[in-house]
Amino acid sequence: MLQITKTIDIDAPVNDVWQKLAKLDDVQNFVDSVTKSYYSSEQKEGVGAERTCEVKGFGTLVEEIVEWKDGETLTYTVEGMPPMVKHAQSNWRLERKSHIQTTVTVTSSMETRYGLFGAFMEKFAMKPRITRLLEDALSQFKNYVEQAEAQTDAEAQPLQAHVA
Repeated sequence: MLQITKTIDIDAPVNDVWQKLAKLDDVQNFVDSVTKSYYSSEQKEGVGAERTCEVKGFGTLVEEIVEWKDGETLTYTVEGMPPMVKHAQSNWRLERKSHIQTTVTVTSSMETRYGLFGAFMEKFAMKPRITRLLEDALSQFKNYVEQAEAQTDAEAQPLQAHVA
């Protein structure tokens, strides 16, 4: 089984990070490889919520939430992967580092079929690709959240006139 974990610190309070992460149909706004995403269930949050993503290089993926703890973690399974993938899942976990910083940890796991061939593909083809996708997704999510924070901070600042 392939398992990859990546972590990044985001300069925003955990509640603000969660609000961005929990809006499932927004993923195309911060992950370049996702060209389109939308809810594929009437449920918009919590266990059972689903989103469909059009992903460059993978096609159409359906992600179903299987674990959801408000402000802390969400886990989803992924359907629509190549036939050699038996099971795929991702977990996003948020930890409050300080009142203005959040640590985000993503763990993706994948189980393949086809015995030794599948194990070979996991190690030499899938692991580098999934690692790069996770690193890019985390970096892009960080930028997305921090830009929203900067915009909110700028809007909250009172205008000050400078008199010479």
